[in-house]
Amino acid sequence: MLPTTRATISAAAAALVAVGGFLGTRYLAVVVMGLMVVLAMGWPVLLRASRRRTASVILIGGGALALIAVLVGRTAPHLRHMVVAVALMVIAALVAEVFWPSSRGRAVTSVAATCAGAIVVASGAAWVAASRTHGAEDLVVTGGVALAVSAIASVMTPKPGVNSLLALTLGLWSGIGTGALFPELPWWAGGGVGLLCAAVVTLLQELRRREPRLKGWIPGISSAVAPVLGAGALVYIGGRLLVG
Repeated sequence: MLPTTRATISAAAAALVAVGGFLGTRYLAVVVMGLMVVLAMGWPVLLRASRRRTASVILIGGGALALIAVLVGRTAPHLRHMVVAVALMVIAALVAEVFWPSSRGRAVTSVAATCAGAIVVASGAAWVAASRTHGAEDLVVTGGVALAVSAIASVMTPKPGVNSLLALTLGLWSGIGTGALFPELPWWAGGGVGLLCAAVVTLLQELRRREPRLKGWIPGISSAVAPVLGAGALVYIGGRLLVG
């Protein structure tokens, strides 16, 4: 998959998160669950896990549990029940190696791939937690817009260094601009959230650039969705620290 195609998919996923956050928590939860399923289908291929179907089932089931845990926790801290879902995914990854062992010499890689995916889907559930903080929809919309802008900026030129600088700069200013539009979100808090989202996109884009080009659409789409889900925890933490 070409970097431009991957960036377009990331921007589209981020736009869906922004729209879901604007419409309300239920719609946002549906969007996040859909992105989790998409990521889980291609993540084992992306990280070269041996038992790919088993890893996908663990990530989809664990992601659903993490999302339910966040929805159940209606009072702060909203992520207090989500750690149980993360622990269950890690345990499931280890137990799966007993009943469905990986190829010889691939056990550690498979478990590590599943555990890494568990962190990403759990971070995605944090988008819903972010929608319940002060300035709820404003915070999620700001993060989604910053992710979309940064994703497009990360492939604007042939030079990776210039692209990273553009992504960070435009992500920061998109956060400031979006924050200035919303009454409950200070411009400096919007800038902080925008910079965090831009940093996630920049780092994952650089890591992806150093890997061989992916073959097939499913792992490519998974790699494009990963920064969007992964940014959820940072938006939630940034919102708690910068907004309240």
